[in-house]
Amino acid sequence: MESRVAEMPFSADWEAVRWVTSRPRELFRSLPFEATVSGEEPFEVYLRIKKRLMTFEFSGRMNVTFAEATATYVMKGPKGLLILATSVNDDRLVSRASADLVERFTGRKLEALVNGFGFAVCRFSESYRKIVGKILPTGESEFYIRNMGVDDLPHLLRYFRFKLGRESFSLLGRGNWEEFKIHVEHDSVKSLEHKRSGGSAIVEVNKPLLEVEPDDFSGIELGGEYFILVT
Repeated sequence: MESRVAEMPFSADWEAVRWVTSRPRELFRSLPFEATVSGEEPFEVYLRIKKRLMTFEFSGRMNVTFAEATATYVMKGPKGLLILATSVNDDRLVSRASADLVERFTGRKLEALVNGFGFAVCRFSESYRKIVGKILPTGESEFYIRNMGVDDLPHLLRYFRFKLGRESFSLLGRGNWEEFKIHVEHDSVKSLEHKRSGGSAIVEVNKPLLEVEPDDFSGIELGGEYFILVT
């Protein structure tokens, strides 16, 4: 069996990882490559990664297990066996892709798979931990968030991407005498528009959703309570 590992700094905890990985439908449709999960366990699963000079496809059935701060997806299909696992080790998130497949160049394909999978789990888990204690639903696609600053914006976007399962959406926030709007298209954050009594500003971002950082919204001042509408 061939394996590849992706390890990265991690600022959340196992409970956040468990929340993300226990929702395979939401997670797989939010990965940075084509992936779907449907039905009941054992789920139907489909993966497709296309990069320069490389394409990897896998379809089959998937079971999910949790043990000792590790989430494991075991997939079996016509090509063979594929396993994705992720675990928390202190301040690191360690993900592993292992396979016994009828497939050429398996190592390169597993590396692309585990890098994308591990990065997505890391970012969605960190964003969940950052946002979940601040936000409350108030209606259909409407939310209230407290104690929000600019540093929360990347996490808020990833939280909605994961929870709503939409790769394109707009987020409108209204506070005291101000409002902001962020546009996301095909998992790319396009821009932020900010209006307040003293004037307005537009920040062009044009960056993948999983890679957006607070510095990408520099120059914008936010703070306090906001009502959020997602469209």
